[in-house]
Amino acid sequence: MTTASDRTSADGAGGPAGPTSPLAARPLDVERLLRPASVAIVGASANAGVISGIPQRVLAQHGYAGAVYPVNPRYDEIDGVPCYPDIESVPGPVDVVLVVVNASRVVEVLDACGRAGVRFAVVISSGFAEQADAADRQQALADVCARHPGMRVLGPNGEGLINVVDDVPLGFSPTIDYRRGLVRLRRGDVAVVAQSGGLGFALFNDGLSRGLGFSHVVTTGNEVDVDLTDLAEALLYDPDTRVLLLFVEGVAEPERLAALGDAALAAEKTVVVAKVGNTEAGRRAALAHTAHDAGDEALYAQLLDRTGILRAHDQEHMIDLALALSRTTRLAGPRVGIVTVSGGAGTWLADDLVSAGLQVPLLSDGLQARLREGIPPYGSPANPVDATAQVLGLGGISPVVRLLAESGEVDAVVLVATLADQKQLEREREHLVALARAVPLVIYSYTRPAQASIDLLEELGIAYFTSTARAAGALAALAPRDQPR
Repeated sequence: MTTASDRTSADGAGGPAGPTSPLAARPLDVERLLRPASVAIVGASANAGVISGIPQRVLAQHGYAGAVYPVNPRYDEIDGVPCYPDIESVPGPVDVVLVVVNASRVVEVLDACGRAGVRFAVVISSGFAEQADAADRQQALADVCARHPGMRVLGPNGEGLINVVDDVPLGFSPTIDYRRGLVRLRRGDVAVVAQSGGLGFALFNDGLSRGLGFSHVVTTGNEVDVDLTDLAEALLYDPDTRVLLLFVEGVAEPERLAALGDAALAAEKTVVVAKVGNTEAGRRAALAHTAHDAGDEALYAQLLDRTGILRAHDQEHMIDLALALSRTTRLAGPRVGIVTVSGGAGTWLADDLVSAGLQVPLLSDGLQARLREGIPPYGSPANPVDATAQVLGLGGISPVVRLLAESGEVDAVVLVATLADQKQLEREREHLVALARAVPLVIYSYTRPAQASIDLLEELGIAYFTSTARAAGALAALAPRDQPR
């Protein structure tokens, strides 16, 4: 079977990888995939309620300005857009073809796309190697890829992608559909590449709800041609991406995956990996899901244990890390200062920070004396600095945070407050922005944040968490690995 790495040289993009690097020598050129000037939908349906009828409507919702060519011999037009009987009848060049036909027809459709000079094909259709009796069908797809090296194929059995920066959705997920779940796009510097379509877009959905902005989401499915490492290598050099989230079931070349860490470090970016299929039950599930061999967990653990790569243990942890990495600078050391308006919440957080390998140092007598001047006498300046809720009526909490941030005695500050009332953030917004520039600053909210608070924190570029353990875990990921804690 032809693999993605076998066909890498078909792409003309240059790259920073040297001749001895495990990274692809000539990275995949994803420009036309992510920013297509034209899209054809083979198998397009006039029924907006079925998968094959969704992509055209989603493109229209997002105001896609390129050419759209529905292809289906059953229709003359769909939603007022001329429909063509086959890809050869489309009047202009096609950058991306979305394939949403029955699995039995995909091979012939891809062969026709290759002859027509299509640059990328995204195969949504399922029923290939993930199906026990359909491995031959996937081999036939690989043979088509080999016959048409100028066409790259994403999928089959994927859920498509979205370029959030340019607002180009290519798929059917409800998370990119304003009719079925999308409220607003948030543009940012976090990209997702996932072998699971559902999980890839679930990460996107979860992040949006927490105010996180994205650059791209790409799902790869069975990977008959283009694979997760191809896309990860390309997105590492995407100027719109700073944090890369990878959901991995298994890859053919684990060394290439591991090499992303060094490349990310050189590019001042970070890769976060969730590797599943680490048990016998998980390995069975991965094979049944996308036909991936999950491989040996011990080998993956060894390869991924390097600077530039963080391991995530679940979906929420991935988004926690993405929020912290996207909005917070790295810590110079392990010392964390806590400023809280709730003594109990500060105590709980202190325990979790220490459990995560960080330090909550006792502050110097001189600093404590200065802090006492800004808090009620029944508060505590020791660290955690318990300013109590009364500090909000004594000039706000920012002066207390500033004293701690500028003291040189801590490497990061966690502000413990309630985000249920967005007015508190509004009052402190200018001070918080300045403080976040002076020291790594995150917020732990012991109440559920109001939507207005989430939106404001997005604007301010400050990460927040609603669990002490998750706040501690995110900060620990930002701390240097080589320093004692």
